[in-house]
Amino acid sequence: MDIITQSAQPMQGPLLEEVKTFLLEQGLVFEGLPEFTTVLRNDDYTIIGSGSLDGNVLKYIAVEKGHQGEGLLAQILTTLVAQAFSKGLRNLFVFTKPQNKALFTPFGFYPIEETSRVLLMENRKHGITSYVSALKNATDSAVKERGLSLSGTIGTIVVNCNPFTRGHRYLLESSASQCSLLHVFVVSSDKSAFPTDVRLSLVRQGVVDIPNIVVHEASDYLVSVATFPSYFLKDQQSAGQLNSELDIAIFLHYIAPVLGITCRFVGTEPLCKTTAAYNRQMQQMLEAKGVRFIEVKRLESGDQPISASRVRSLMALKEFDKLEKLVPATTYAFIMSDQGQEIAAQLAMEKV
Repeated sequence: MDIITQSAQPMQGPLLEEVKTFLLEQGLVFEGLPEFTTVLRNDDYTIIGSGSLDGNVLKYIAVEKGHQGEGLLAQILTTLVAQAFSKGLRNLFVFTKPQNKALFTPFGFYPIEETSRVLLMENRKHGITSYVSALKNATDSAVKERGLSLSGTIGTIVVNCNPFTRGHRYLLESSASQCSLLHVFVVSSDKSAFPTDVRLSLVRQGVVDIPNIVVHEASDYLVSVATFPSYFLKDQQSAGQLNSELDIAIFLHYIAPVLGITCRFVGTEPLCKTTAAYNRQMQQMLEAKGVRFIEVKRLESGDQPISASRVRSLMALKEFDKLEKLVPATTYAFIMSDQGQEIAAQLAMEKV
């Protein structure tokens, strides 16, 4: 049998509908258009296998049951990895069911963490341990350079800061006041309006005067809702819970022990139900492992919590005069820069 290979970046038209139908037949749910897809067809042009690449995550990987064991999975993975490498992506991830571990292991994927229903694998054997080792080295350098003591509480907080606001500043300052050292992880996903490098820079500028804060890029190992796929789950409503479970398990297994973290801070969340639910699950999992969970009340302005979404809304409306009381001077300066104004223009277009 001759195998016909077809690729698209991204899919559209009849091919998109064909792949959606094929995935549904394989028990997978189409949840969003990936950047690149490869499909395998048999002699009568019927799809018998498919796989996609979305950022550095491999997804929608399926082979029709009657053609499993014919080497099609290897062909799909080889195409996807080659596409990723051509884009300069070297660290690749696969989210799948735990029972599928043996399918990906022969192709150089190694397990990072698994829960009862989700397995996360990557194509670097020591990827996460190397990341955590780099965190430890950066921390040791900062502690030595600043003359800090690690005899007290070591805490952490994970933030997106899209962009960094006075509310974030208050949250980090309040958390740091309760610690000898506070690790701040800035989420790496570029699904935000403000790019990762900008958000990271604004956080670092915004806390430069607080010596016991060390700011890290979260990398791919602190899983975000933006990158967690749920296409292989029958119960789509549980996807958020499973994402949270996996994220917190990685933190507890790899990051907290090496950095000596004994408490994790969050801001109270009156606006987003998803984040509030994540916080409740985090509290249960952390406290079960002896890590304290501490909520800090959100800073308010005009009887409203100061939020990044509020800042972005004002940017979209070009009401820049109202921003100065919501963001630090460094963030305001960036918003008024050429790059900041480009972001504002894009936000305005999205609001239309």
